[in-house]
Amino acid sequence: MKSQKGIRQLGQWKRTYQKYFAIAFLLAALFHLLITSIYHVATERPPTEVSISVEKKEYDLVQPPVKFELKAPKLAKAFSVSKVPSYTQAFTPREIKFEPTEVTKVEAPTTKPTSDRANKVEGSIFYGAMTGSSSADISWGIPGGAVAFGRSLGVGGRLGWGEGQTAGVDFSPDLNEEVSNTRTGGTGLQSMRNELVGSENLVDRFEGFIETNAANKKKVKGFINFYQMRWRPSKSEPNGEEGWNVFPRALSMLQAYAQDSTDVKVTLAGNLRLDDRQLWNVPILFMMGYLAPVKYTPIEAKNLGKWLRQGGFLFVDDGYAQMFGAFNKSSRALLVEALGYDAEFLRIPQTHYLYHCWEDFGGPPAGLDDANLPLEQDGRTPRRIPERYPYLEGIFLNGRLAVLFSSKGYTHAWGVWPWVSSAQGGPYDNARQLHFGVNIMVYASTAKGSIIDQNKARVATEYQRK
Repeated sequence: MKSQKGIRQLGQWKRTYQKYFAIAFLLAALFHLLITSIYHVATERPPTEVSISVEKKEYDLVQPPVKFELKAPKLAKAFSVSKVPSYTQAFTPREIKFEPTEVTKVEAPTTKPTSDRANKVEGSIFYGAMTGSSSADISWGIPGGAVAFGRSLGVGGRLGWGEGQTAGVDFSPDLNEEVSNTRTGGTGLQSMRNELVGSENLVDRFEGFIETNAANKKKVKGFINFYQMRWRPSKSEPNGEEGWNVFPRALSMLQAYAQDSTDVKVTLAGNLRLDDRQLWNVPILFMMGYLAPVKYTPIEAKNLGKWLRQGGFLFVDDGYAQMFGAFNKSSRALLVEALGYDAEFLRIPQTHYLYHCWEDFGGPPAGLDDANLPLEQDGRTPRRIPERYPYLEGIFLNGRLAVLFSSKGYTHAWGVWPWVSSAQGGPYDNARQLHFGVNIMVYASTAKGSIIDQNKARVATEYQRK
């Protein structure tokens, strides 16, 4: 009971203490507020007036010692940016007078000469005039009035003593009275272009440019670059060469003969693969083979087909002259893959332009199949089955002969026949086969739709625009 009573007393004392503390705090705050107000009222001063005086002074404006004035530049001499020349035509007539030539006659001698030269005229040549005669009153004077005299100073012979004035030689100039116009293209700027633009101006632009003559088919001129198709063989040939170049002399012989027989500059430019970018500019490709089959990739076959359709010309020759040989069959397979259903091998008729474009042929000339040389003496070459092929085959694209396929061995004739030993019946004459090689070159260069024909049309169009 005591503990609860003590707690109750302690709570009352705490509340009493808090009550008196709050009253004391409030009285202290009122006291401080009262003191602050009394101090403020006691120290406050009334406002006072302040006067300010300002002194004004005047100054004189002083001019600068140097006066700068901007003036326009003066030019020593007037000039114009461009001057246009003016032309005036002036014509001063000239008066030409002709005066007669004064002639001094020389009398003929009274005695008759005893020499056999009596029938000839004697006289002198002096600065272009002649005088004197032995049988006629013929005398020439120097134009302008001067007179020639005396005799020639020679002693016999031409224009010498006794030979007369000219010894029968006519020194008057030869004048061609009939002048023919050699220009055939008309007049004006277009005529000049047609005459100045020729094959010689396009050597650095194209791989070939052949011009024909309508009056004479033998008169062909221009230039052509020979390219040989390089393909991958499976083995080397019996003579040690690769199949694509089994007869190294073949194209060099054809090149030399074509250049000597025509006005065409023929160049052996080298060999070319079917995956080379230069293929699209080459107009003609020569492909040869012997025993080894042709190996190729799908890309090479595709490029060949595209090039042929764009105007290229391919000559394929089986140097072994065996239609059922490995090279013959594999090259045909390449063309079938390149051209698809367009690879139709047709026999070329004898009336085709190929046989008459440069030299006339009644059909394909003789080849290795006709000569039937014994090629098996090396011990490595398979025995040839003697077959004859009196025709050439071709593939036509849009009417143009694009592929000429030969099973007659013309490359063998070009590059081997002149060096065949006498034991084999050689040497053989290959002139007719070289003639046909020139026919192939001329046809491939002039056929409608070929690469060279397209280049001609392109050049003509470019110059018509100018």
